[in-house]
Amino acid sequence: MLKFFYNGLKTSSGKLEKASYSVGPYSPESGLSEDTITITAREYLRFSSEIQEAFGVTNRTDTMTDFFDHDRIRVLPSHPLYPQVKAAYFALQAKAAARKLR
Repeated sequence: MLKFFYNGLKTSSGKLEKASYSVGPYSPESGLSEDTITITAREYLRFSSEIQEAFGVTNRTDTMTDFFDHDRIRVLPSHPLYPQVKAAYFALQAKAAARKLR
């Protein structure tokens, strides 16, 4: 079972896979709604198979041209885990706001 935190996702093994959360704006061509939340892996690490099974993960790394990309997940409001992802996104926003007040 996945657990969502402001700084990543924790798998059933208990390992925290560091990630960040963001929202649009998305271009009309992308076909994504403004409610879509993007989860991006940090430090160019690949998400575990448990996370890959729960979401559609994209990564456009091309080693032939030395282009390295982060794993990305686009979570639509229709996804069953969307409420947990949204709560983690808001937790990240709260953490950033608190940091600004220091």
